[in-house]
Amino acid sequence: SVGCMMIYWLLESVNLHLVAKEVHPHLKFKDSVTVSMIGQYFNCITPFSSGVQPIQAYYLVKFGVPLGSSLTVLLSKFIVYQAMLTVFSVVILFFRLSYVIDTSPMMIPLVIIGFIVNSAVIAGLLMLAFFKKPTEKIARFTVRLLGKLHIIKDVEAKLRFIDEEMEMYYKNFQFIKKRPILILKLCFFTIIQLMVYFSISYVIYLAFGLNGTDYITIISCQAFVLMISAFVPLPGAMGAAEGSYVLFFKGIFGGFVHLSTVIWRFLTFYLAIIAGMSVSLFVNRKNNFSEDCANTDIQL
Repeated sequence: SVGCMMIYWLLESVNLHLVAKEVHPHLKFKDSVTVSMIGQYFNCITPFSSGVQPIQAYYLVKFGVPLGSSLTVLLSKFIVYQAMLTVFSVVILFFRLSYVIDTSPMMIPLVIIGFIVNSAVIAGLLMLAFFKKPTEKIARFTVRLLGKLHIIKDVEAKLRFIDEEMEMYYKNFQFIKKRPILILKLCFFTIIQLMVYFSISYVIYLAFGLNGTDYITIISCQAFVLMISAFVPLPGAMGAAEGSYVLFFKGIFGGFVHLSTVIWRFLTFYLAIIAGMSVSLFVNRKNNFSEDCANTDIQL
């Protein structure tokens, strides 16, 4: 299981490095690994993983990648990851939703909400990529409506922010659309990455000497846990991740379910915090950053 997590982190680094080499060929792979591991740390300690991209952009700049290029790297990687996660979720729902209905019917609404959240993210990104003007109008209308409802105070400032963010996403889509080979590589490694991550529970299952449940069912349950965790606004979806894991896997692990939850959570959450924090402390203490912060940006 520890090996699975290390492979997962390695593939995360590979994906980041593949995109980074397109915009900044001089970036070293060890620096991509460093940025990825620090990202794992902030993925666990910030709500909705909101601290990942800012801190990774910061360190990419420290390693000599221009800020604009850094944002392109991170957003392109996020787009592909979210797309593959949505595709994976669709396949899992198609083949194993009946299992959830039979074993954990109370979890169906949460699974569906999680699927809708993941699908809405990628749908919004695709709309922005191919229907920029209509998407901008919808976003601006929504902001003004929230302003009238007094949910948003400074409407004009929020509109400017929305325009800037949408323009940045649009430019990144133009960058990645021109590189089909890169997209295929990212999709391939992301699918392997997800399979390795979801396989951790299966490895734990085998370690207890259990049998009777097939591999597809176990990784499907793990995918359902991830779907539910996606919309919980707590660092690492604390509480929701453990609770949903117990409910989905109690019929699979039986009396070992709570112990398996502890092992799984340590490997996928606390181990990432320990490893990511260690890398962060080491890098900051070493302070071996590139002084050559290139001032030429990527040509989109």
